[in-house]
Amino acid sequence: MISKHLACCTYLAVFVSANLTFGQFKEPNYAPAQQGVIQSPRIIPKTTHSSNQELLKLVDEAIEVSSRRYLIANEHSPWQIYHGMNAYRHDFLVDYNGTLVPASDWLSQTNPQFRGLPWFEKTVHGGRAHRFTKPYHFEGHPNQSLALMVMCNFPYEHTFMTDDGPITIQNIIDNAKADLNPREELTWTLWFLTHYLDEDDTWMTRRGETWNLEKLVQNQINTQVTEAACGGTHNLYALSAARNNHVRNGGEIRGVWLQADQKIKRYLVAAKSLQRPDGSFPTNYFRGYGYPKSFSEQVASSGHMMEWIVVGADQTQLDDKWIEQGIQHISEKLIKYRDESAECGPLYHAVSALVLYRERMNGVAWPRPEQEPSSINPLPAASTLTKIQESPAASEPATMSPEQSLEAKPLPEQTAKKPIDVTEQAMDGKISISIDESDLSRKPVATKPVEILIAPEDATIIK
Repeated sequence: MISKHLACCTYLAVFVSANLTFGQFKEPNYAPAQQGVIQSPRIIPKTTHSSNQELLKLVDEAIEVSSRRYLIANEHSPWQIYHGMNAYRHDFLVDYNGTLVPASDWLSQTNPQFRGLPWFEKTVHGGRAHRFTKPYHFEGHPNQSLALMVMCNFPYEHTFMTDDGPITIQNIIDNAKADLNPREELTWTLWFLTHYLDEDDTWMTRRGETWNLEKLVQNQINTQVTEAACGGTHNLYALSAARNNHVRNGGEIRGVWLQADQKIKRYLVAAKSLQRPDGSFPTNYFRGYGYPKSFSEQVASSGHMMEWIVVGADQTQLDDKWIEQGIQHISEKLIKYRDESAECGPLYHAVSALVLYRERMNGVAWPRPEQEPSSINPLPAASTLTKIQESPAASEPATMSPEQSLEAKPLPEQTAKKPIDVTEQAMDGKISISIDESDLSRKPVATKPVEILIAPEDATIIK
């Protein structure tokens, strides 16, 4: 029996050897997976994400609807008007003697006063926006006014009038550098200076301290978010803007910039975990509790949160469902409560979030200081204003773009009237001035896609 088995094995070995020798034995011409032995992995083609066009239409509507709320020049406070300029930039219109004019043009061609005090002042180090006096009047934090005007992208030589003569943006930069005080909140100082200064700029303050942008970034990294203004959202916005400018200028994510990037990413994760199913955020921000009781409270936390999130997120993260839900929530609230009185801070930070989101989705470049804004239109003469007020053209829509002559279209009669409680509104930081929707049709300004900012991936971070 054993001999027969050995004989069979010998025969098989000889047969295989012979076939290999003459090339007649071949491997199967198919892979086992193709025969169902092992399931083959599916090849999924990589496709680019198409932006949510329906969401962008909703965003456009919310931005346009909210633009119909007008503040009154020389009545509403600088703090309120600055917030409007942060959201709408040169498209933010104010009621100036019965005519809608861009706030940036009005500020640049007059010496505006509020409660007998000038908006801008000359100093021994250059110039500045008027500092804090009362809540909701002038700036609430050092250099807040200038930070809120960054998106207007005024060039260095742009001038504002004071009681003692004109000052330039460069004068204001010089004063901000000289007057920097680490015992004060520096969030808005970083927000402002990161737009205008080069990273290698180093300066000495009037206190004899040496500072640069990296030191300002380190200061904001060390700032505790839950103890900072507006739930720390402005701290995260300033850090995000500074990091983005650093990357945009070819900088590497290492050292203090790596720390800033890590803080931003940590709080993006925290924000996502705190978001409610409807896309809103707690009224107490990162403390994680609190429910809104009014329209302003509904958009306050969500608007502030989404404003910094849109700036801090990577370009690919803007497609994430939770970010789209946050943008949708804000848009729906602004449209639904279009006729409700609103506080300027929450309202315009919410609008700013939508404008920033729309720009990033459309690839619009972040403004750079070397790019000059559109030319300033002359304000209407006093005689023209009188004529407009005497015979308003009721059939004309009250639209006004920076490119149009300011004499062209007056306010409708019902909006030229000032509310009885406008002074109280200004003191409370509120706004309830609006016009009939049927009298206004304002389309978003078309912009050309220029830039898509993509932060470095983790694999490219230099440690």
